[in-house]
Amino acid sequence: METISINSLSGRNIQLMIRHPEQQVKGVVLINPGTCIPQKVYWNFADFLTKNNYISITYDYGDAQNFKSKVSHVDWIKDMNAAMQYVVENFADCKKYCVGHSSGGQLIGYSSSAKDFDQLFLVASTNGYWKYLNTLYKLLMLLFWYIIVPLNVLINGYFNNKMYGVSGGFPKKIILELRHFCLSKQFFLPYFAQQKVPLFYNTIQCPVKSYYFADDAVTSLKGCQFILDLYANAPREIETLKAKDYGMKYFGHRGFFNKKAEYLLWNKFLIDLI
Repeated sequence: METISINSLSGRNIQLMIRHPEQQVKGVVLINPGTCIPQKVYWNFADFLTKNNYISITYDYGDAQNFKSKVSHVDWIKDMNAAMQYVVENFADCKKYCVGHSSGGQLIGYSSSAKDFDQLFLVASTNGYWKYLNTLYKLLMLLFWYIIVPLNVLINGYFNNKMYGVSGGFPKKIILELRHFCLSKQFFLPYFAQQKVPLFYNTIQCPVKSYYFADDAVTSLKGCQFILDLYANAPREIETLKAKDYGMKYFGHRGFFNKKAEYLLWNKFLIDLI
């Protein structure tokens, strides 16, 4: 494994952790992380890919764990584009795949380099509009966005998960932008248009596959289809996955990358690679 430092137009240096297989390389897989999810969550999956002769690359968005920073989603789009551009420029002779988890799949279409990949996977990548959720979670998310988030940010200056006995958190601008997205039926599209962020979804023509997890309470089939359909000129497919079909009790939002998924689900993923 090697670590490469690359420059992002966000003004931050991004560290790419690159794992090389010992045998003949079948391709390279870039893993785009979800919002404030540390790259170590993806390491087991990345190791599995490398054992199966794929170069795998993980990274963190700039200041993703520096909750007091002023980082924004626009910055993270620039970081993602830098990582994708690195893959395109340095692995020209390899098949190139991108696995985007949550926002890491939602936002691929804002990368000018995405069109040069051979296949994209969207893992639990949904339009988080609150009305797309089931009745219980509609109520919970309204409570979360209108009361819990503003109060938490007011107290801490950022969103502090530790107030609820959970590690981690979200930088202030990130959580407030996410709040704005989830209260809008069009999700992030109007916001990034207002910020004049270039849009490249229509330039992507490689196959795009979306995985929707039936027990993931913070996503919906309708929301995942919304994101998938942004890739309007690409061959598109969405698949609903149920934990019991893959020997697991529960998927949730991160279950695809759980070590237990190695036995059945990750091998299924290898078959889905073109």
